[in-house]
Amino acid sequence: MRAETDSLRPVRVSRRDVFLLFREAGFLMRHYLRIKFRICPILRTEAYVPDKGEIVDLGCGNGLFAAIMKLGSPARSIVGIDLDARKIAAARKSLGNLSHVDFRLGDLAATDYPKADVYTIIDVLYLIPVEAQNRILRMCADALQPGGTLVLKEMDKKPRWKYLWNMIQETISVKIVGFTLGSHFHFRTREDYVETLAGLGFTVEVVPFHRGYGYSHILFLAKKN
Repeated sequence: MRAETDSLRPVRVSRRDVFLLFREAGFLMRHYLRIKFRICPILRTEAYVPDKGEIVDLGCGNGLFAAIMKLGSPARSIVGIDLDARKIAAARKSLGNLSHVDFRLGDLAATDYPKADVYTIIDVLYLIPVEAQNRILRMCADALQPGGTLVLKEMDKKPRWKYLWNMIQETISVKIVGFTLGSHFHFRTREDYVETLAGLGFTVEVVPFHRGYGYSHILFLAKKN
């Protein structure tokens, strides 16, 4: 079943507090944060994550969303998993003092998934082939507790011009600059994601996230039946 809503939850975490957590990370990280906040509703995404429980953030990178989630609610216990050893090391260095926040190195399509109340996947799956995406989503469904939540943030293929602009930006970021691991893009339609998640036993709410941004952001809130 699919419900679509335009109601946006308020931003609860300030940019200033995030910058303070990464104050020792250096100029490049601070510059990355400024760009990220400008082009992505990552702060708003936090408000859709349950306020407490065991949370696993897949593709956590440098720990940005894990940090935002912890700032949003100290009651969250968070494990971040990522394939990039450099980013895991950076996350541990910047956020190692946060309580109940841990970062682990692992291949999302091959590692064991711990039992959790919430799984989050923020702008990660588009870099992974669809077959592996489906395997990851299936493992999330298996690892989630009954009534658990999957928070999936991705790029939609609509509006078309925003999707095309995102393709240009990602080509520069991934293939030219090499900021993110990956070589090909595997974007999917919202209908494809909803059908896949429903087939795994989720009830799905779709939140269009692109208004006010030049990119086709979209959020899927999937509740395990």
